[in-house]
Amino acid sequence: MKIAVIGTGTVGVLSVCHFLGYTKDVEVVCVHNPKKNILGIGESSTVRMPELLWKSLDFNFEFDGQELQYTPKLGVKFKNWRSHDFVSSIIPPSYAIHFDNFKLAEVIFKKIYAKYKNRFSELKIDIESLKQNDKEVIINNQYKFDYVIDCRGFPKDYSNYTMVDLPINHCLVHAVDEPGTWKFTYHTAHKNGWMFGIPLQKRQGWGYLYNDTITSKEDALKNFREIRNKDINLDNIREYMFKPFKANKYVNGRIMVNGNSALFYEPIEAISGGFYDTLNIFYYEYIFHKTFNEGDININVNYIADKYVNFISYLYRGGSTYDTDFWRHAVKICNNNLKNKKWFETIESIKQRKEDITRFPLSCEAWQILDKNLYDGKTFN
Repeated sequence: MKIAVIGTGTVGVLSVCHFLGYTKDVEVVCVHNPKKNILGIGESSTVRMPELLWKSLDFNFEFDGQELQYTPKLGVKFKNWRSHDFVSSIIPPSYAIHFDNFKLAEVIFKKIYAKYKNRFSELKIDIESLKQNDKEVIINNQYKFDYVIDCRGFPKDYSNYTMVDLPINHCLVHAVDEPGTWKFTYHTAHKNGWMFGIPLQKRQGWGYLYNDTITSKEDALKNFREIRNKDINLDNIREYMFKPFKANKYVNGRIMVNGNSALFYEPIEAISGGFYDTLNIFYYEYIFHKTFNEGDININVNYIADKYVNFISYLYRGGSTYDTDFWRHAVKICNNNLKNKKWFETIESIKQRKEDITRFPLSCEAWQILDKNLYDGKTFN
C-alpha cells in the first residue's frame, strides 16, 4: 500500500510519522513543493506529539531535540484572566514541548530516512490536480496512491466548511532572539484579547491575538508594544488573519484532510494539535481495519470538533480582569456557544469521572484543576 501525505507543516510531518510508526509495510510519500514556505505557527504541542515521535522514531527530546530548540512544556500559565495567575498543568508523567516549527521537517525527516529508508520518500512537486476513483488517488494525472492525507493548510475556498463563532481572528507574532527560560506557554490576557509566549532555547515567540472587527491593527500594535516594552513594528512581525472553521467532510473516499485543511479555531491551549492527532487515529482505523465507514468518521469527528468549540468557549465565558469591548463580546458569544447538549454531556461526564469521548480534550483531573482556578470549582460540582 502507498499513502501520500501532502504538506510539510507540523501536521504533515506528524502524519508521516503516524502512518510509518503504526504500520509495518506501508510506503509513505510526502508530497510537497519545497519553494512554498510553511506558516511557522504552532510551536507549542500537546502531550501526543512527543508520544508519537517516541513511538515512531524513538525520538527523545532531551537527546534529539536540540536542533529544534526544544524546551519542555509543563502546562499553560494564565495571567490576567483572574485576580491570580495560575497554571493549567499537564498531568505527570505526560509532558508536551515547545519547538522550532521551521526546523521540524528537516530534523524529523532526517530521522525518518535513517529508520524507514525503504518505506519513505519525498515527491517534490506543485500539486495541480487531485483526482480519485474506486481504486486509487491520482496527483497531477500521473502519480498514483492508495490514499491521500491532505495537509496543505488553510483552504482557498470555504464553501465546504462551516464557520464557527469564536472571539479571535487576528494574530501578530514577534520573535525575540533571546533564550526562553520558562517551562510553560504563557497565555496573558490583555484589553483586546490575549497574548501567547513560547520559550525556545535561543528564541522567544510572542503572539498578540485580537479581533479586528473590534480593534484596529494600529491600536493592536500599539498595545503590543506597550505590553512587551519592545520596538515592534510591521517590519519585524508576522501577521495571520483567520476565520475559525471546521470541515463539513473530513473523509471523501480515499482522500482525507488534516491540519488546517480540516479545522482551525485559534491557538489557545494548543488544542488543535490533539484534534489533528485524533483525526489520524480515525484515518488509520478507516484505512486498515475498516472500523469506521466514511459517514461514521464524519459524524464522530464533527462531534469531537464541537467539543473543542465548547472547551474554548468555557475558557472565555467568565471573561478576564479586563472589562472591555473585546471581553464583553467574548463572554457573550462563548456563553451562547455553550447552550448545547454536548456541553451538558461534558459536565456530567466529568462529574462522574468518565474518561470517555464526551469530555474531550482534557482528562477529568485536568478539567477539574482548570475549573478550580477559573470558576472556583463550581462547574463540575
